[in-house]
Amino acid sequence: MVKKKSKKILVAEDEKSYSRALVLKLKNNGFEVDLAENGEDVLKMLKKKKYDLLLLDLIMPKMNGFSVLESINKNKIKTKVIVSSIYLKQKMRKRLKNLVLMVILLKPTFLLLM
Repeated sequence: MVKKKSKKILVAEDEKSYSRALVLKLKNNGFEVDLAENGEDVLKMLKKKKYDLLLLDLIMPKMNGFSVLESINKNKIKTKVIVSSIYLKQKMRKRLKNLVLMVILLKPTFLLLM
């Protein structure tokens, strides 16, 4: 029997209690999960390892989610992205649309979906 390879997910979240719950939930569902607590670490990790999915918070220290998305596009990093945020103003939604991403989820709804 061949063991199915688990999908790799990078969680980019600086809020510790939310990130712990999210990482635990994903691991319990069979995913391989890494955590980055700021935007700079997200980019370093994406350059070192291929991820199937990036769960990206927009408001993080050192580099925000918008800058991360711009760098992903600029460096042609191939990964699917789900943006999660506590709120999104119309202006922010437009900016995200221009950066071409997969899905936007408002927190804490994301944990409820799993």
